[in-house]
Amino acid sequence: MDNLICLLITMCSVNIASTATIETTKLLFQDLFSNYSKHVLPVIDQSKPVSVNMDLSVVSINDFDEVTGTLTIVAILNVSWNDESLVWDSVLYGNTTTLTFNQDLIWLPEMVLLNPADSVEPIGNARFKVTVTSTGGVVWATGGLLKAACTADVSRFPFDQQNCTISISPWGYSSSQVTLTVPSRTIDFGFYCVNGEWDVTGSRTMQLSNTFDIAKYTITIKRRHTSFLVSVVIPIIMLAFVNPFVFILPFDSGERVSYSITVLLAFSVYMTVVSDRMPASSQPMSILAYYLLFTLSISVLIVIVNIFQIRTYGKDNAHQPIPQCISRTVLFLQMIYRSKKIETKRNHLFPQENGDIKAGKDVSGENNLQLEDLGGSPISSGEPLHENAVQKGEIKATSDQQGCTWYKVAKMADVVYFGLFSFVTVVVTFVFFIITT
Repeated sequence: MDNLICLLITMCSVNIASTATIETTKLLFQDLFSNYSKHVLPVIDQSKPVSVNMDLSVVSINDFDEVTGTLTIVAILNVSWNDESLVWDSVLYGNTTTLTFNQDLIWLPEMVLLNPADSVEPIGNARFKVTVTSTGGVVWATGGLLKAACTADVSRFPFDQQNCTISISPWGYSSSQVTLTVPSRTIDFGFYCVNGEWDVTGSRTMQLSNTFDIAKYTITIKRRHTSFLVSVVIPIIMLAFVNPFVFILPFDSGERVSYSITVLLAFSVYMTVVSDRMPASSQPMSILAYYLLFTLSISVLIVIVNIFQIRTYGKDNAHQPIPQCISRTVLFLQMIYRSKKIETKRNHLFPQENGDIKAGKDVSGENNLQLEDLGGSPISSGEPLHENAVQKGEIKATSDQQGCTWYKVAKMADVVYFGLFSFVTVVVTFVFFIITT
């Protein structure tokens, strides 16, 4: 029994002696820093460099300014190295294996952003702490608000994607003094807060070594385009498609000029609003800016064409005869239109089955169905319909040649202009979406 009590007392005394106390910690600090200098590289052999590992963690993307080319992020640098002057035997100091204290007590590889948007300053401040292990390993977590210069490529705006690089280097140390290593191939986003305008789609790291070592961290961000698409792009496209419909309005309505000018003014006002939200960059320029310029130019051209159309409609046929080339062109287009209309009626009334044409019959079974061409003369179903229509159309065109009026010229030009401007708008809009997306 006495032996057991002595054994327990011995074990308790050993545990008490091996527990870290405030006195052992003070003694450890006194021994570590009694002959320590933070101005000297923390290696015994001063001819060898200090090997520093550094990873980057992005907490948030605060802003990306396309005009000034500035990326603003909140980032943390996880830096580690081995300080050969901060090694101790943990058994002699109550099994103390780690110490945490202010960073200004030891040597630090001050990190500097090499592509700043404003000024060159060390990353972080003096309020951060370091953690040191008994083997000399030092872990330093510093960081802050970084403003890096980043050239924006807004050619595909608002479907653009940006690649921004953050270059960091230990300031004042050459490669023979400090070697920088990036252990991770990507940036850490474990503590990342989602940005409302940009999505992070990827990242990569790279290490360069020349006169001094540089760590490069590249972030790939993509714009969230839904808001801009709904509030800007789609309304502009809708205005562009509404523009050609002015050629459908009757000349006598008196609203053709006001309609086209209203659409033009809507474009002008809308471009003033859009210009505040678009990046003002000229290298390269946004394709959307070219599209806006195109739609505005089309609107101006439609206003001019519409004015000439109204002037053509109001010409006097007696005092201003129609030139023969214009008259022939209008009559030729009318012939094409009539022949297609007659062919459509023929296919509707006489559908083909097995190559035979079935003519309509009345109750008595006699074939008496007739079709009138655009001139009003009946066409017997027993006659060759297509040839008959073409011949009658030619005769009709010859007889109407003297009756071609400026009104007919204006109406035929309306059809041509409506089809032309609509086709051009559709093609350019389609090409715009193909290029940008």
